[in-house]
Amino acid sequence: MKKHAYLIIANKNPEQLKKLLGSLDDERNDIYLLIDKKSLIKDINFKNDVTKSKIFQYAPVEIFWGDYSQIEAEMFLFKQAAKNNYEYYHLISGADLPLVSQDKIHDFFDKNPNKEFLTLILDKNNDQKIADRVSIYHFFVKICGKNTK
Repeated sequence: MKKHAYLIIANKNPEQLKKLLGSLDDERNDIYLLIDKKSLIKDINFKNDVTKSKIFQYAPVEIFWGDYSQIEAEMFLFKQAAKNNYEYYHLISGADLPLVSQDKIHDFFDKNPNKEFLTLILDKNNDQKIADRVSIYHFFVKICGKNTK
């Protein structure tokens, strides 16, 4: 059986995260969960919300948007998941929800073996938002946050 690994970084909305975990709970999936230490949900154990998948929930770490800590968190999850052999690795946030069933997701990837999928949004209305996110370097994101200029 071709297994998928779902790597999830979450920081809020525990009920939505539970819904996400429920929608991923399938014997063909393993789930790797990392919670932001600054989150109010850091003390919740989500292992009881998953019955068919293996879930690996790690000790919370501080993650700052746009900071290298975000990349470190992603790489940590990839390194943990790489200890096992998966057909696909899905890096998502705790705010994501699949729009189709696990049967449809697995069927899609079974029909497209050895392909990688990335999203690119070309939207003239979003050009300024994208420029705002990448044109300013936030030196002190750990101290001031991302919303200060």
